[in-house]
Amino acid sequence: MVSLFWACSKDGEIGPIGPQGPQGAQGTVGQDGQDGADGQDGEPGTANVIYSDWFDTELGDNINAQTSSFSVDFPESSATLLNSGAVFVFGRRIFIDNITGDLYYYFYQLPHSFNGSGNFYSFTVTNGEIQIFVQTFDGTSVGNGAFIQQYRYVVIPGGVASSGKSITEDYTKMTYEEIAERFNIPD
Repeated sequence: MVSLFWACSKDGEIGPIGPQGPQGAQGTVGQDGQDGADGQDGEPGTANVIYSDWFDTELGDNINAQTSSFSVDFPESSATLLNSGAVFVFGRRIFIDNITGDLYYYFYQLPHSFNGSGNFYSFTVTNGEIQIFVQTFDGTSVGNGAFIQQYRYVVIPGGVASSGKSITEDYTKMTYEEIAERFNIPD
């Protein structure tokens, strides 16, 4: 019986890369695929929601009258907005905890009535401004109209009709926190 063993070893270096060969023939273009089904329209977006910065009240803390008011510029006002959109005014009262120093906010959607003081806060919108009022209905003086220390307005343009139906949400029943979360409104 005869056995043979072969062994190889790498003795030489790798040679240079050869020239690139010619490009092959171009393939045929395939047929266009079928168009997909149209997707369902989404709800109107919130890109057009407008909100102001918080602004300080101009109502005094010792009003000796049954009513008082102040106005702020409202450059977003237009007939279209006033006819189809929604304008909200929110007030906030700021409390600082005397022990911890923590800041707390209490929010109120206008119109709002405070039973303890009898003060009623409301607003009107006219072309170019928002007027904020405080008044009493019992014949007494307002007193501290600055109970609400800051205000902000939020404008939600009218919804877009979808499939013959308009999308409606009753934002008047939402708290400030719900509106701010829904429309990504920062404090």
